[in-house]
Amino acid sequence: MRLHIPFGRKGLIAAAAIAAGVVYWRVRARRQEAADREWDEDVQSAIQDGVAAGHAATTGEASETASA
Repeated sequence: MRLHIPFGRKGLIAAAAIAAGVVYWRVRARRQEAADREWDEDVQSAIQDGVAAGHAATTGEASETASA
C-alpha cells in the first residue's frame, strides 16, 4: 500500500521544518520568560539587601539578611 502525499516528499520535508521551527520558537519563548522571572527576582533581592545594608549602616545595627 502506498500513501499518497499531496505535495510530495519536498512538501513533507517543508511541513516538518515548519513544525520544528514552531516548536523551537515556543520552547525558546518559555525559556526566555523563565530567565526574565529569575532576573526580576535577583534584582528585587539585591534591592532588599541594599536597603537592609543602608539601614544597618545608618543605625549602627548588624544586617540580618543573608545573601545566597
